[in-house]
Amino acid sequence: PTSNMSACMSTLAIGAIAPCAVRRGRAASASRPVRAAASPGPSNANAPCDDTVGLGRRTALASTALTFSVTLAVALASPARAAESTVVKDTPGFGGNTAKTGDLLLVNYVATLADGTMVDTTLGGSKFFTNGDQQSVQPAAGRPVIVKVNGVDPVPGIPKGLKQGIEGMRVGGTRVLQIPPELGFGPSPVRSPYATVPGDSVLTYTVSVLRLSDTGPDALFKNVSGCSLGGANTMTNGCDLIEAEE
Repeated sequence: PTSNMSACMSTLAIGAIAPCAVRRGRAASASRPVRAAASPGPSNANAPCDDTVGLGRRTALASTALTFSVTLAVALASPARAAESTVVKDTPGFGGNTAKTGDLLLVNYVATLADGTMVDTTLGGSKFFTNGDQQSVQPAAGRPVIVKVNGVDPVPGIPKGLKQGIEGMRVGGTRVLQIPPELGFGPSPVRSPYATVPGDSVLTYTVSVLRLSDTGPDALFKNVSGCSLGGANTMTNGCDLIEAEE
């Protein structure tokens, strides 16, 4: 594409200075009879040739072509910038270790849309959808979740932007993350436990770190009773009692 554009600019430059060269050629061969073509209107065919004007035109067009080529080359060489989550607010924790790729974090979070509608939370306290538009009779119990830093395996309800955004956090810390749709739930509407997330929604996550482990999930529940990861023997009675601890 760049070579084609440069060729077009060269053609324009040649066209601008050609009349004088053509007329000089005609003058050299004036002895040969030439049939005059009908002209629909005034023409500058007999205008005097000014080499200075021609040089100015050539210089201006050459400069324009060069600028255009450089601009186009830079645009083609610059890769599209990847979507990123934005840290809106960061409250440091007290832990001595910072979360790195592969670490497991036990976190609480609240996710909202741009208008403030809450779409997901681990804190409980609100009724949730159970089947279609039917809601639960009792509000959900609070239960923190495990998130793997920069994890690549899909986890229902845990967007990629959240996995990336918790990197560098410490136990006891809180972050407010703004997650673009590319790292959230994409261009199509998605039903969350508490509301429908419209397509292309920017989400805000307020996330707090309770525990950090680089050895496995069991370490996250050390000295915790009455709260389990889920499954057939799910326990939630003690989940809201878990405090940040390293």
